[in-house]
Amino acid sequence: MGPSSDLLSGMRKEGARPEALNAADLAHLIHPLTDHMKLSSTGAQIAVGGEGCELVMIDGQRLLDGLAGLWTVNLGYGREDLVEAATKQMKSLPYCSTFGGGASIPAIELAERIAQMTLGADSGVFFTSGGSEANETAIKLARYYWRRNGWPDKQIVLAHERAYHGLVGSATAATGLAAYRQDFSPLDEYVRHVPPPYQYRCSAGVPCEAGSCPVCRGEALEQRIEALGEENVAAVIVEPVMGAGGVIVPPDGYLAAVRDVCSRHDVLLITDEVITGFGRTGRWFGCDRDDVKPDFLTFAKGVTSGYMPLGGAVVSGEIWEWLRESSAELPLMHGFTHGGHPVACAVALACLDALENENIVGHVQERGRHLARELAGLLDLEEVGEVRSEGLVAGVELVADRETRARFPADRRRSAQVVQVAQERGLRIRPLLDDILLLAPPLVISDEQLSFAVGVIAESIIATR
Repeated sequence: MGPSSDLLSGMRKEGARPEALNAADLAHLIHPLTDHMKLSSTGAQIAVGGEGCELVMIDGQRLLDGLAGLWTVNLGYGREDLVEAATKQMKSLPYCSTFGGGASIPAIELAERIAQMTLGADSGVFFTSGGSEANETAIKLARYYWRRNGWPDKQIVLAHERAYHGLVGSATAATGLAAYRQDFSPLDEYVRHVPPPYQYRCSAGVPCEAGSCPVCRGEALEQRIEALGEENVAAVIVEPVMGAGGVIVPPDGYLAAVRDVCSRHDVLLITDEVITGFGRTGRWFGCDRDDVKPDFLTFAKGVTSGYMPLGGAVVSGEIWEWLRESSAELPLMHGFTHGGHPVACAVALACLDALENENIVGHVQERGRHLARELAGLLDLEEVGEVRSEGLVAGVELVADRETRARFPADRRRSAQVVQVAQERGLRIRPLLDDILLLAPPLVISDEQLSFAVGVIAESIIATR
């Protein structure tokens, strides 16, 4: 894969110098999840362009983007339809606040469209700038609903251990990965955690049989609600496929069991579709697998394919009707400057058009089957304990001992080494905690590119032994 001459030529004309850019990066740019001391010797990974499923780096290297940016660029790079939608809207109306009844045509049209494709034509949509804000909104609204309806003690929100729901406020507390929480106390004391349906390392015992496992059957969740008292529990928040926690794919029926438990105990259900929404799993939304309708559905990332920041929380028709009526007494005192941004909404509408017109969901189903077959071959490698995938999101869990499922020592940096070698060989992937490799490419990827990606992963595991 050679460099893009047009992109590199443009870069040279603009006078961009890798050395100067790296110096400026080190001096001023704070990167999330980054060892800045190591960065001082390796330099930043500076991208200058993107084409299809590939990134073009400042040194001319082309990388197959096995991360879709950050589970985000679902339609790939260089989509003129999305650029044109943004440009057209910027020229007519670049900004419009939704506070106090303000609205723009793209925001109205997008809210109607997302409502109809998620929780139904009677549901409502609250727009945010991204996924963390969307989950924060859903948690706040769940508590708000109970408090204003005479149940002020229903404050506890239950999330899964290993869950990721964002890094603001209560969403940080709901994130069940210790590394994201340990140095940011005090956090929301009314967020608690329950075991995830992580069959490879199930808290109820290994091997885990989903049909009899109390975690996978929703019994562990129900027992926790009963122990806390349902009069104290406001909501349960769940990812249909757990992303940053290791691409944990729950067994069939798990979400339905969670929905049933929540309904029987008067607990609201929030499904976090920030990663799984808009086709990633081979369905429009991850909760469609169990035909579940939550009380809140949150989204972001793929709604604009990352071309503009946008997220939101969809609320059920019942809750939206109550919010509308209760606003006569007290308006909802919650919002964001860029919520319902007209340019972002215009891009989202164009993105939804593309997803529908190009049958991306069907494409993901076909490519997902090919990916699963390719991933199965990795089990021939002794370091691969398990491979997990749903549509076009996959996790490859590396282990020091396959029989005991023992993990590598943290200082071995097993997955980080694999990721580094993979990038040298033309593939960008990401190490998750506990030596799990993430592959979540653009949804428009081809079978050939998927085979290349899995092949590079195999080669990189072997090369770093």
